[in-house]
Amino acid sequence: MDDVKLCLDILEKAITFEEEGMAFFQDRATNAPSVLERNLFNSLAKDEAGHKAYLVKIRDDLLREQSVDVLPEVDDDHVLNVRQIFEGALEEAHDPYDFQLEELEILKGAMDVERRGYHMYAKAAAEVSSPRAKELFEHLAEEEQNHYTLLKNTYDFMSDPEAFDSFDGNAMLDGG
Repeated sequence: MDDVKLCLDILEKAITFEEEGMAFFQDRATNAPSVLERNLFNSLAKDEAGHKAYLVKIRDDLLREQSVDVLPEVDDDHVLNVRQIFEGALEEAHDPYDFQLEELEILKGAMDVERRGYHMYAKAAAEVSSPRAKELFEHLAEEEQNHYTLLKNTYDFMSDPEAFDSFDGNAMLDGG
């Protein structure tokens, strides 16, 4: 299969995945019992909406031009600053002990969403031969890794606020 067709197939799946992620995080934000979680899930829903719009534009450009040359060059300037989002959400949290066990399960579910996204994009990067397509999908996998890191730190903080030492920017999806 040529890279244009392969990229289009991957992008269709990715757009659906981002829509599902956006709905998941919006629902969690609406029903979140704590400010920390509301802020976190609203931020992630906004990111997923941005990812979807980005992917739709790429797909439309690819359909129109039928060439991987229209794929954007990766721009790291917009990469999510997970530490800043985490610390901002944490500042507005009133009581770190005011959490229920089911909230931790919700965070685990959210981490699973990001893990699946990471693996989807990493697999896509491995399947394409175009260096530009490979770079794009690796970048998208990194974005999912950033979301996972944000959720993992939130989970660690909520599960044991006293033992939480500091933000860990190196959470690995394969180890989660």
